[in-house]
Amino acid sequence: MKTFLSLWRLYSDNLIFIISTILNMKKHLLFLLQSVMAGLALAFVYLYLTDHWQTQEPPVEPASEPASYAQAVQKIAPAVVSIYIQSNQLVPNTTPGVSPAAPYRTRNYTGSGVIVTPDGHIATNKHIIKDAVKIYVSLWNNLVYEAFVVGRDEFTDLAVIKIQAQDLVTATFANSEEILIGDVVLAIGNPFGLNQSVSLGIVSATGRKGLDISRYENFIQTDAAINQGNSGGALVNAYGALVGLGTATYSQRGAEGISFAIPANTVQQVVNSIVNYGEVRRGWFGLSFYHPQAYVIYGIKRPAQGVRVSGVHPGSVAAQAGIRSNDVVTHINGETINSFQAYNHQLWGFTVGDEVELQVLRNNRVLQLKVTVEPLPQSN
Repeated sequence: MKTFLSLWRLYSDNLIFIISTILNMKKHLLFLLQSVMAGLALAFVYLYLTDHWQTQEPPVEPASEPASYAQAVQKIAPAVVSIYIQSNQLVPNTTPGVSPAAPYRTRNYTGSGVIVTPDGHIATNKHIIKDAVKIYVSLWNNLVYEAFVVGRDEFTDLAVIKIQAQDLVTATFANSEEILIGDVVLAIGNPFGLNQSVSLGIVSATGRKGLDISRYENFIQTDAAINQGNSGGALVNAYGALVGLGTATYSQRGAEGISFAIPANTVQQVVNSIVNYGEVRRGWFGLSFYHPQAYVIYGIKRPAQGVRVSGVHPGSVAAQAGIRSNDVVTHINGETINSFQAYNHQLWGFTVGDEVELQVLRNNRVLQLKVTVEPLPQSN
C-alpha cells in the first residue's frame, strides 16, 4: 500500500509538471504567434507604402529659361554680315549747302546677310540688292569686302552674293519644320546701320501667307524686332542655329511691329541651287490643270476638293507614276490643294530631286503616289 501511494504521488507530481509545462508553452506559442502576425502586418504596410511611393512620378519642375543667350549670339555672330548698297536710284538731295546744280543724289542703304559657305557665299534678300551698283560687306570683325551677285530668286525674295574670302565662319541651319509657336528666337543684323544688333522674341506663328511680300510665302512670324537694315539677317533659336532669314516688318501707328522671316529650309534649298547652278532650278511633275472657267465653258464637273488634271506630259514623272487626265490632285505631302495657286505654291517649295507624295482621287478611289521632282523643261 505504501508503495502504491508513493508511486501515485510521483505520478501525480509528474503529471502536474507536464500540464504546467504545456500551459506555459501555450503562452509562449501564443506570444510567438502574436509577434509573427505583428511582423507580417508591418511588412505588408511597408511593402505597400514603398510600392505606392515608387509608382508616383516625381513632380515635374517647370523648365527654367537660360539667364543669358550670349552663347547663342557668340555662335552666330561671326556668320552675320552688314551690307551697304550703292544703288542706281536718284533721290532728292537734301544735304545742307549742296549746289542747286546737284538737286539729286544716289540712294544708299543698308541690309544684312548670313554667310553660308566658308569661301564667301552670303544669303540675303533679293530686294536689298535689286538696284545695287556697288555692294560692300562688313564682317563682324569690321573687315570690309566688295561683293558681287551670284544669283537671285523672284519667287522667294532670296539672293546670294559673294566676297573673295576664305575660312569664314558659316551659319548652322536648324530644321525650320521643327520650330514651335512660343519658341524663343533672336534676330541679329544691321538695323539702321547699327551692325551686330540683337533683339529677342518668340515665334508668334508659322506658315504665314497672303502678305504680298513675295510670290512664294511661308513665313515665320515673330515679335523679335526686324527693323530697316535687318532684312537678310539671321533669325536663330536659343542655341544659335539659323531658323530663318529676316525679310519684312509690318507695323501701324500705335501698334508693335510684327516681323517675318523666310524659313531656314527654304533658304537652304534656294541658296544651294544658286551656289551650285547660279539660279534656282525649280521642278515640275508634268501636269497641267483645268482653268476654273473651263468648268463652266465645257461643263466639266468641278471637284469639291483639289484640282482636276487636264493633261499629263508624256514621259514626265507624273506619267510614270500613272496619273491620268481627269484625276484630281487633292494633297501634296499631306497639304491640302484647293486651287492652282495652292498647287504652284507647294511646287515652288521643292527643288529638283525632292521626293514628293501626291494624293490623287480617281473615280472615288484615293491613290497615294510618290514622285521625284524633275527639272522644268526649258521650253516651258
